[in-house]
Amino acid sequence: MVDSKYYTTILSQTFSPCGNYLITGNNYGILMVYNLKNELQSMDVQDQNLSSGRSYGFEMIRKIQINSMESGEKFLIIGGVGLIVGVDWDTIIDNNFGENSKIEPLSISWSINIPSPKDSMLSIDVNCLILNREDNVLYAGCGDNTVYAFNLECGDVIHKFEGHSDYIHSIDKLDDTIASASEDGSVLFWDIRTKEYSSKIIPSNNPAIKRPDLGNWIGSVTITKDWMLCGGGSKLSLWNRSMAAPMTVYECVEDSGIHVTKLMDETLYAGGCSKYFYQLSFTDEILCKIETSPVTVYSCVNQENPFKVNYLLKKYIIF
Repeated sequence: MVDSKYYTTILSQTFSPCGNYLITGNNYGILMVYNLKNELQSMDVQDQNLSSGRSYGFEMIRKIQINSMESGEKFLIIGGVGLIVGVDWDTIIDNNFGENSKIEPLSISWSINIPSPKDSMLSIDVNCLILNREDNVLYAGCGDNTVYAFNLECGDVIHKFEGHSDYIHSIDKLDDTIASASEDGSVLFWDIRTKEYSSKIIPSNNPAIKRPDLGNWIGSVTITKDWMLCGGGSKLSLWNRSMAAPMTVYECVEDSGIHVTKLMDETLYAGGCSKYFYQLSFTDEILCKIETSPVTVYSCVNQENPFKVNYLLKKYIIF
């Protein structure tokens, strides 16, 4: 029998609203909850009192992989295969659970089904989620080439943003703009007021960015008012949004595909199929690189309070 832990892919993660817990989801439908206070304190070799109670787990009823997660005020929102579910935080944040506790079934408070395409029996992956807390609208980038907007008050679809010809890897939101990155090699900028895309960028059209051996897909996109950072099969590149032109192509990054991009505090972060996770300048300079043990990094999350932490999500394969 194959030991599944050796082939586990941790696909998504988020922090609890209080900031005291990190929640991760994997390809076997297992949700793990980590007490950050205990996890961080246990790094101190002098601490002998934290050998238990650091983490515990839950299992999705249908055992579908957990592709994406968002942290709402009352609910943990999970994107799986064919559906999105909400889990009340009170059911998973409980000090009575211990590290060696049996993995419990996940108690689901509500669910939204993603309909299968016509003439297809395949379920749709929910690859990425963004929650707009101001109006309680959830945006979901999915495997049917569509970005959905859901009203979480009733679960109804408000709008479908349709314009890609292949599945969505990543979405980001800033004010009234959503950027979506797709397997089709494009990044679309959507105006949520008009429900149309205002611009389209295909990074691989630039010969300096194109990598024919890896393909044109865009695995991650991050936007600010002035900048877009994206990469995938195409090289990691920083674009000036107003000019719709690349300002920097990151030749310094060693990778076989980008899955993570972040722009925080005038610093860029990127990772993916690489032995390093990178902190970069705006000018193709490595500020810091963290060696990673996994084959691929799929996610990075950070928070400032109550604990200042950064976490990478990764895939382990042992032969």
